[in-house]
Amino acid sequence: MEKVIGENWSLDSLYAGGKESSELNGLISQLKHDMKGLQKIIQTFDQFYSEQDLIDLFRQIQEFKHASRELDEFLVCLYAVNVDDPDVSKLVDESANLQADYESLKIDLDEILAGISEARWKNLMNHDEVKEYQFYLEERRHKMDDKLPIEMEKMINKLSVNGFIGWEDYYEQMMGALRFPVEKDGKQEEISFGQAGRYLFSSDRSVRQNIARNIVEVCEDRAESFATVLNRINGFRLDVYKQRGWDNVLKEAMEENRINEQTVQTMVSAINDKREVAHTFFNRKAQVMELEKLAWYDMETPSFTSDKKISYQETAEIIITQFYKFSDKLGKFAEKAFHEGWIEAEDRKGKTHGGFCAFMPLKKESRIFLTFTGSYQDVVTIAHELGHAYHNYILQDEPAFTQEISTSVAETASTFAENLVLDAAIEHAPSEEDKLSLLEMKILNGLKYQVVVPSMFEFEQKLYERRKKGPLTANEISNLMEGMIKKIYGDALDEDNKYLWMTIPHFFHTDLAFYNIPYTIGYLFSNGIYAMAKEQGKQFPEQYDALLQNSGKVTVEDLASRFLNKDIGEKEFWEASLEPTIVAINEYMKLTEKMI
Repeated sequence: MEKVIGENWSLDSLYAGGKESSELNGLISQLKHDMKGLQKIIQTFDQFYSEQDLIDLFRQIQEFKHASRELDEFLVCLYAVNVDDPDVSKLVDESANLQADYESLKIDLDEILAGISEARWKNLMNHDEVKEYQFYLEERRHKMDDKLPIEMEKMINKLSVNGFIGWEDYYEQMMGALRFPVEKDGKQEEISFGQAGRYLFSSDRSVRQNIARNIVEVCEDRAESFATVLNRINGFRLDVYKQRGWDNVLKEAMEENRINEQTVQTMVSAINDKREVAHTFFNRKAQVMELEKLAWYDMETPSFTSDKKISYQETAEIIITQFYKFSDKLGKFAEKAFHEGWIEAEDRKGKTHGGFCAFMPLKKESRIFLTFTGSYQDVVTIAHELGHAYHNYILQDEPAFTQEISTSVAETASTFAENLVLDAAIEHAPSEEDKLSLLEMKILNGLKYQVVVPSMFEFEQKLYERRKKGPLTANEISNLMEGMIKKIYGDALDEDNKYLWMTIPHFFHTDLAFYNIPYTIGYLFSNGIYAMAKEQGKQFPEQYDALLQNSGKVTVEDLASRFLNKDIGEKEFWEASLEPTIVAINEYMKLTEKMI
């Protein structure tokens, strides 16, 4: 008899006893001790250090990096299933303090790297151990050339806590305090934005319409306050860039994502060339839903739904089967994850929302979290997170420095795994209704990255250019957003939400500007790889694994050139990456022709 696959993960196999684990508490104590030691070493480092001293320092920092990530990711897992436990929250705070200390330590490390003479630097880079993470060190050293003197950078870092970051914290408080009126069981009550979001996905259009109009009304009332916060965040960033002598607002975002700005502009140009295909889909969707035009609250609502429920056992079988079709290595990996309790999927109270993949680099295992309800979207979500876990697996023996990958390639394996499963489901759908439901899932996901996110990227660029001249009013920001929405949906839309900018937290993030566009880069980069995999068949998996293994060692352009033999500075690559969504739209159009 086939072994039943459980819906709960095993955290005890990592740290027995969870928050009470002596091993976990020992890890925290060790990290605190190691951080003090590292701070002392860094503070006393002088010109008399040897190359071996530096290599030993790199080794110790990487050991700390691995261990602190292990703690942080394990606690994310622990918190996800114990959201109301104050003891877990306390441990999360301890981990956050250690992470903050590590970020400060990196600034001191950068100062040491910047102070090394060219001759010594060349010798250091020729050391066998250092060659493994040479790209990371050279990247950090290069960034120091473009920044202010270290004490000024530290000062900016310090002042940002109560300035820059303080405004982001205030945004979170403001969003948390927003309340929207809704009628429930014949009574009027007020709900949070998170709760309101669930109403926006109702199958009843009148329910969606009522909450959507309430959201717009409340946002309009508070728009000036949110505009003030956004102006301050953008203004602080622009002031820092000006002090550093940076004219280009995209400089930091491109460097952080290890990609050339011209490559991104080429990608955006390819996207804009195909924008009309999305308008065609939205117009057809309106017809299928028997609407003259769509409203903004109809966009994520599927025009076709499938009643088919899939068991967790079936889910495991589908994913494992499709992964094996790509490679034995990927298939065996999925089997291990399902059979050894790596996935928390049970639908029960007391869990946080959403889904994620956490990696424990010391234990060399990942854990995946979601709430499984039996929909095909859940199947795709598990495949997506298993893709992340496989990427972790491929990187697990790499140095800690080269396990640090940019967002632009972090979605490579996850989107690839998602495509493997979703395309198979579409091909083998038991009915036309099921097929249309799956096609629309693929289309909406594709258009999010191929149309919506690039438009938000354009909005943000315009926002920064305008902000250079002074603060914008809420109305000016909203008019910019309204222009972008019209660009996204063309003439298919008759009711929009020009206050959408208020509810997109990415615009208010302080860790990195233009936080949206890396997801489009990653999505399309993965689509391009997937197209090659289908062309090349069984000879491709080894090439794919090599690409993942080197994803923290080179730029995105070099990754494509070395492991795919592709020039992503050319439109051709991005045009091929757009095709899967376009093909799905064409199939949707063909199947729905007779319905209108």
